[in-house]
Amino acid sequence: MGAKRQVISALCCVLPLLTLPPKGLAQSPNFVINGAGPELERNIRAHVSLPELGCDQGGYRLARNLPGIRENIVRAGRALGYYRLEHVTRFEQTESCWELRTDVEPGPAVTITAVDVEVSGQQQFFQPTLNDLPVSTGQQLNQSDYERIKTNLRSLAVENGFFDARFPRSELRLDLVDNVAEIDISFEPGERYRLGAIRMGELDALAPEFIERFLNLEPGDAYSSQALLQLRQSLNGSQYFNSVAVTPAITEAVERRIPVDVELQMRRRHRYAIGLGATTDTGPRVRMDYTDRYLNRRGHSLNGLIGFSPVQQNLDMQYRIPLTDPATESLNLSSGFLREETDSFESETTKLAATYSFINAWNWRQNYFVNLQHDKSVIGSESQNSDLLIGGISLDRTRTDNALNPTRGWRLFGEIKGASEALLSSDSFLQLNLSGKAIRSIGPGRFLLRFDVGTSLMDDIAELPATVRYFTGGDQSVRGYKYDTLGPVNEDGEVLGGKHRLTGSIEYDFTVMPNWKLAVFTDAGNAFNDFNDFELRKSVGLGVRWMSPVGPIRVDLASALDNDNELRLHITMGPDL
Repeated sequence: MGAKRQVISALCCVLPLLTLPPKGLAQSPNFVINGAGPELERNIRAHVSLPELGCDQGGYRLARNLPGIRENIVRAGRALGYYRLEHVTRFEQTESCWELRTDVEPGPAVTITAVDVEVSGQQQFFQPTLNDLPVSTGQQLNQSDYERIKTNLRSLAVENGFFDARFPRSELRLDLVDNVAEIDISFEPGERYRLGAIRMGELDALAPEFIERFLNLEPGDAYSSQALLQLRQSLNGSQYFNSVAVTPAITEAVERRIPVDVELQMRRRHRYAIGLGATTDTGPRVRMDYTDRYLNRRGHSLNGLIGFSPVQQNLDMQYRIPLTDPATESLNLSSGFLREETDSFESETTKLAATYSFINAWNWRQNYFVNLQHDKSVIGSESQNSDLLIGGISLDRTRTDNALNPTRGWRLFGEIKGASEALLSSDSFLQLNLSGKAIRSIGPGRFLLRFDVGTSLMDDIAELPATVRYFTGGDQSVRGYKYDTLGPVNEDGEVLGGKHRLTGSIEYDFTVMPNWKLAVFTDAGNAFNDFNDFELRKSVGLGVRWMSPVGPIRVDLASALDNDNELRLHITMGPDL
């Protein structure tokens, strides 16, 4: 490059003798910057700190800080490419205190004319940085962008086990005659490290061969901090351990083999819980829960639950058997009893079930299930008994940026199930259910969208129990109507339930004070037997949200637009997704 020279000038001024401020006045000193653009002003303020001196300090003590302040202003300018910046900086007396004042003339900024970043070998690991460099030719120089390139390359090297990585060359070449700069970086990752021994202490509660099934890595694998993080997350999510530490012993590496220490502390074996709550669908409710987290050294677990409310009473037992990948794959054997009494029906269901559950290749929770259930139902004025062997498959996935208070995310659930008279069932049917929720921040608040679709293939809906028919209305479907009171009716006006269901909701909420939100919403939908007879029921309403430590609690006032604008209060709790 051509001859290099720097022209940096700073005009000094004589600090006038400052007098003491009037007594009784208390005001923080100010820092006044003139002539700098917003970005340069922010950088000057980041580089310059006001002296920690009171308003009664004399001028000689303030003057001692000026050389360092002037030097930091020059540094702040150079960091953004202003190598010809000039400034006049001084302390001045105000009515109540002193202030620091600087008048800046930035001058022309240095422009980048060439960017050359080379990685020798293993480029697949560093391509994200190479594809998205924070600088390009023609841009104004910002030295933090230059440093960010090197930081990103170092971070990727460490994450992927290139601990001997180095920069044979990293230069920011300046030509202050032509006011231009060139970036030239050469990066050598070196040889990738591999994992050594996985060192894990034995636990009395669980067999070593069972814990080893959590390992997603083994000695000799290429080092990856992401793989170690996934191991820690799977152990944490297993509910067996109170604390999990997965630590690569980098300083003990031998021949580029890094041992990994896995330290585990067991959770208490037995868990007891009791909960109280209320919703307008089910009324006040009590729930008692018991869990034996590890019945044996193979990691089997047992869960029992009793729930009681005026509308629903249930008893459930579940025995879980972890399979090949215990973090994601299990066989669940369960039994239960559910009694439900609404304005539309009464039902009692006794069930035995088996479910094979795992995370598939697309990161969806996939379930294959078989339920053997006996139902007693009273719908309208008719009662019936039925025995069904129901088999099916379901898929479920949730993505969110925050479990308790998401600003964006979604959840989708799909299920297909059925029974046949040829397979131990008193009736035959096939059902498809699909539901989803989505949250997206727009403007000062969030949009919350919800839909629920269900359809049945069967000869006669009258032969099926209430648990298989579709009803709508209530907190989670069409607010403004009582729980499960919408659907096809008989000649006496009694709701019988339908073959199909379609509901949707649009809601917008926004914060009005910390942990409190207001919401507006509209719901629509119904259950029906024939698409030609589909009668859409609609409602609108207002709501209040309290973002409690355990999740949102919602209070909604909804007006049923198709029911003489009848108002109904809804109280619900639980996560948004």
